[in-house]
Amino acid sequence: MVTEAAKAYHEKMFPGSHSTMMETAPEFMERFYNFAYDEVVNQDNLDDRTRYMAILATLLGCQGIGEFHCQMGGQH
Repeated sequence: MVTEAAKAYHEKMFPGSHSTMMETAPEFMERFYNFAYDEVVNQDNLDDRTRYMAILATLLGCQGIGEFHCQMGGQH
């Protein structure tokens, strides 16, 4: 089950967004949401803006341009 903290953080960062993978790969998405939107964000004291800037910088650094574009609201 996806934790309430993970649900709340995902909704805060991506309002109204819903992944179709929740239907096609629910076990994976449960683990992913709990890890990415609960465990990771609660392990440090970074504010949301700084954490998101670090994620975007990492995507650019690893040449993850497609995902960077998606995160910025576009499609690849």
